[in-house]
Amino acid sequence: MLRASDFGIADSLIPLVYATLNIPNTAISIPSGVSADKVGKEKVLIIGYSVFAISTALMVSMSGNTLYAYLLAAIFGLYMGISETVQHAVVLRYMVSELRGTAYGLYNVVTGITFFAANLVFGFLWDNYGLDIAVCYSMFVAVSAISGMLIFIRRYSGSPPRRTVT
Repeated sequence: MLRASDFGIADSLIPLVYATLNIPNTAISIPSGVSADKVGKEKVLIIGYSVFAISTALMVSMSGNTLYAYLLAAIFGLYMGISETVQHAVVLRYMVSELRGTAYGLYNVVTGITFFAANLVFGFLWDNYGLDIAVCYSMFVAVSAISGMLIFIRRYSGSPPRRTVT
């Protein structure tokens, strides 16, 4: 959203960029859920994190073309639709039914805090060191998420660990 105005999109049209982000977000949600059920939730999360890495890399190479801003918003919307859908499903997979409400609460607290912190760091880096450094930070986070999920899959391949509540 911040970069859109840098490339000729009038402030009054920024909501259209946001709408462009939400269309693929909505459109990909059900297909990503179906894919997660067929090939595995963790594998689909890796795809989502990879789409984030692509959208981040494209942010740096953004040309002065206003259509590029809309394309970037659409790609980021794909990331959101894939990852948000599947992350919620992963919570169900690894938590006993008696604690699912608690798990969702904890999930939302953790994602909210980390999203806030990540955006603070990104904004600080962009303001103080430039967009390229901020994007490098985002790429590092994306590669770390992909690597962590690959390690997680390798460790827990097959069925997830089940714990009972005592």
